[in-house]
Amino acid sequence: MRKIEEQMISAINDLIGKADYDGVYFKSGNTTVEQSHHGIAHTIGYQRIISVRLHGSEIAAIRPAEQTVWISDCGWQTRTTASRLHAIMIVFTHLPYFLSQVKYQWYKTCQGKAREAWTGSDTLRLRVPGLATMATCERSYLTNC
Repeated sequence: MRKIEEQMISAINDLIGKADYDGVYFKSGNTTVEQSHHGIAHTIGYQRIISVRLHGSEIAAIRPAEQTVWISDCGWQTRTTASRLHAIMIVFTHLPYFLSQVKYQWYKTCQGKAREAWTGSDTLRLRVPGLATMATCERSYLTNC
């Protein structure tokens, strides 16, 4: 796993515990992790969103209150995009999905289950791993599907 992805995961873990933080929390190279608030806290319609951006495009939005993770390739099916999304899906989704590519077609896959054609974006159930690291999630990856 790339060092930048470990730092990205660490920043997301930090922001899950910092509900009052607003703005860019982590930036390294082409990857940014930030948190924004929409609406008034503790009222109907309020949303806290942790966003992951790659080259300025939002590739992931984690909504802790709704327990969801939205992921997207933003039309850029590159190795870097897949690698960032893969790290997020392994650590922060209920079933650790990953993206694979066969003959230029992307698929969302969980070990031991049928792969689904990737449509460009998806919303998955959030799993807050209790300050998980990539190493611990990768070790348990094959047994969690």
